[in-house]
Amino acid sequence: MEKYFLIGKSEEKIRLDKFLKNQFKNFSRAYLQKLIKQGLVLVNNRAVKPNYSLRVGDKIGVQIIETPTSVLILEPDATIPLEILYEDNDVIVINKQAGLSVHPSQSTPKGTLANALLARYPEIKNVGEDPLRPGIVHRLDKDTSGVMIAVKNDRAFQFLKNQFQGRQAIKKYVALVSDRIKERRGIISEPIGRFKTKQIVGAKPRKGLRVKKTRPAVTEYEVLKYLDGYTLVAAFPKTGRMHQLRVHFAFIGHPIVGDQKYGLKKDRLLLNRQFLHASELTLKLPNGQTKTFKSDLPADLKDFLDSDILLKSRNKRNKHE
Repeated sequence: MEKYFLIGKSEEKIRLDKFLKNQFKNFSRAYLQKLIKQGLVLVNNRAVKPNYSLRVGDKIGVQIIETPTSVLILEPDATIPLEILYEDNDVIVINKQAGLSVHPSQSTPKGTLANALLARYPEIKNVGEDPLRPGIVHRLDKDTSGVMIAVKNDRAFQFLKNQFQGRQAIKKYVALVSDRIKERRGIISEPIGRFKTKQIVGAKPRKGLRVKKTRPAVTEYEVLKYLDGYTLVAAFPKTGRMHQLRVHFAFIGHPIVGDQKYGLKKDRLLLNRQFLHASELTLKLPNGQTKTFKSDLPADLKDFLDSDILLKSRNKRNKHE
């Protein structure tokens, strides 16, 4: 399939990959970036990078190679359980379980929160800016549990989107991190950028790693409890960067327990997901009310804190020190 586009004034300065995502809504942005890098997307008959900034008069040619996995289609799935904390005419507040991706991707084409929401609320099908993320205004990582909010109409989508972008929504997380954090309260203010295509790293990467386009990121935290060799903290992200809390705590030398990407090797084996839970979300609703939604630690994290796994891990480490 081949498509051609002529760029007008309204598309000027938009990134090429973002422009294509708006044109091909059933394809993931990662897939479209792959096409650009393979030379299957040409601007004025020449290859460019995904971040190319469009200019008025640019002629774009796109050659789409469709495969069974290249096209993502969101289908309702009523078999996925949903725990609803609150609901009104505009919003749905969910207590998301760990292990559930928020929206489809090439690696997880189905079985997501978006599939579950569409089955229960079919009216949200065209709400928002992406047909694969209907009603979704923010996200949690797959293996992070806790409070999330979705919307039922475009008015609510824009209302809450503005709050998240304006940093007016107050988010609180509970995390268990490695070792003892000395300062009972602190602020981590380090920009975050991408390394290669997926991994997110801190502002001062290891020698040899090149990080592109870092963005400001701020996290406040306070110690809730000291455990034997670990610290239970409350974290308050003031910005919304991908993997922000996981990257920031790893950056200061206290990675989150169970984190398979940024955690310590010894701690990855203790828990089958990162010990990170979105416990509170405070924001103003489209109906004018300001509410705080709360979620207690799920059973797997409570049981982990009450078990003797942490003590055994500490004793084992002491023997090798």
